[in-house]
Amino acid sequence: MATVTTTGTETIEQGKVEAPRGGVEGVGSPISNEAYNIIAALQAKLQGLEAYRKYAMDSDGELWCDLSQVEMKGVEKLVGRLEKLVSEGKFRMALNVKEQEKEAEESH
Repeated sequence: MATVTTTGTETIEQGKVEAPRGGVEGVGSPISNEAYNIIAALQAKLQGLEAYRKYAMDSDGELWCDLSQVEMKGVEKLVGRLEKLVSEGKFRMALNVKEQEKEAEESH
């Protein structure tokens, strides 16, 4: 099981957040680390595309159009992977066993 430490204040371990001293256990991101990383990368790419659009208005539009096309390939890959995570049920953090059983019963 992979453990990721963020900012030294909390540890995220396969869907479980251990609170820092004085914190509340179970408070954290409801999405998986992989989904979060993809969303963060996607947001950065989309910001880049917006910047290229603005730069194209000020100067050589051909350069910025070419760069935008390269960025769009990355955006498409990220969106495709995010859609795959959702369809495979890997978008949200892993639930504990009792919550998984309850969700399974409700879906039938």
